[in-house]
Amino acid sequence: MLLALTAGTFALVLLARGDPAAILAATRAGRSATPEQVEAVRAELGLDAPALVRYARWLADAVTGDFGLSLRTNTPIGPEIADRMGVTLGLVGGSAVVALAVGLAVGIAGAVLGPGLPRGALRGGALLVTSLPVFWLSYLLVLVLALRLGLVPTSGMAGPATWVMPMAVLGLPAAGALSRVVAVTLREALDRPYVLAAQARGSGWISIVFRDGLPNAAGPILSLSGITVGSLLVGTVVVEQIFGWPGLGDYFVQAAAARDVPALQASALILGGGFILANRLADVLQVLIDPRSRRDGGVPTPWLRKGTA
Repeated sequence: MLLALTAGTFALVLLARGDPAAILAATRAGRSATPEQVEAVRAELGLDAPALVRYARWLADAVTGDFGLSLRTNTPIGPEIADRMGVTLGLVGGSAVVALAVGLAVGIAGAVLGPGLPRGALRGGALLVTSLPVFWLSYLLVLVLALRLGLVPTSGMAGPATWVMPMAVLGLPAAGALSRVVAVTLREALDRPYVLAAQARGSGWISIVFRDGLPNAAGPILSLSGITVGSLLVGTVVVEQIFGWPGLGDYFVQAAAARDVPALQASALILGGGFILANRLADVLQVLIDPRSRRDGGVPTPWLRKGTA
């Protein structure tokens, strides 16, 4: 999957308009570059080689951890990504907390409430928030919270007040999707015979929900959580650009604008790798928590099979 991701990114950049050599030559000259200057830059950066040769060279270096030099800044890409990675991970972590807290709370409420207006309102609100485009929700929050009410700054990351909108924009749509899965799976779990037995023993609803219901509904919730965290990582490409956060998503956009192919491929590889890693971790946690997945053959890694853990 990572190999296909890098190959697809490379191919899309080749199909896009704009010549990286011409863009960089014009940047260096401070004006429109001459054809001789463009060709000199092209030869300097190795852009005169065939496309397959350039991709093979980049891939051979990338598997050793060397992403090469950025065409835009002429500095090593690895340290540039490392400097920005902390910002992106902080944004994803805060957004994941928002998504899990709101999604679990709304989902549990939707599962324990009977049919009626409150349950319908929760469901409608979750579907509405899930359907909102990230860029539209970003500008809506800027308009209301920052410009109209003056509660938070419009952009930047100067303190906790500047974290509110980016984390809400990423976390709330994810919370809406998660709440629907929590509500459905928890409602099914609460209809099982062991819940009736717990009621007969005198257990309260809070104990039943958190001790009996949620552990038995954890499988689908964990699966969606892995996809959710991966989606948050990819969503930083839009949110960091809107709110002026100097993270990996912003780096990706700058590389795309400058046709900086090595930087673009490296950042796409990191973002895609994070998405895949989040899903794999969710699969492993699901097997560790729910032994039924081992009996059903849903084991993501051989060392977790029965009798070997």
